[in-house]
Amino acid sequence: MTIVSKLVSAAACLIAPMTASLWSAPTQASGTTPQYRAYCENKYRTGVLKGVKPRWSYGYNRSTKRMECREADSMGLNTSVKGRTFWINLNDLCQFTTGQSDFHWHGEGRVACGRNDHK
Repeated sequence: MTIVSKLVSAAACLIAPMTASLWSAPTQASGTTPQYRAYCENKYRTGVLKGVKPRWSYGYNRSTKRMECREADSMGLNTSVKGRTFWINLNDLCQFTTGQSDFHWHGEGRVACGRNDHK
């Protein structure tokens, strides 16, 4: 082997473990990640004007300690309409996501659907 090939080989041996740790998937918590946005859109963005209505988002409300569906504020006919907010029923959310209504918390604002098999 030439000196160049030895250097390339040594560099590959040093860099490979670092790139593997950067590209590897993070450790998954137990359960399935809920589909918040799809749930909010499916439940609240309905009717004839579905395509015109503002899109829904979601978030955790620290004061009430609940997950919420949030409608964006909208404008129309020189008026501003404040978006609505609804609490998310986590049993319904997990039923929508996985077909089972079991859920558990992985910390503040982090919900997972399914049984808690995390040890």
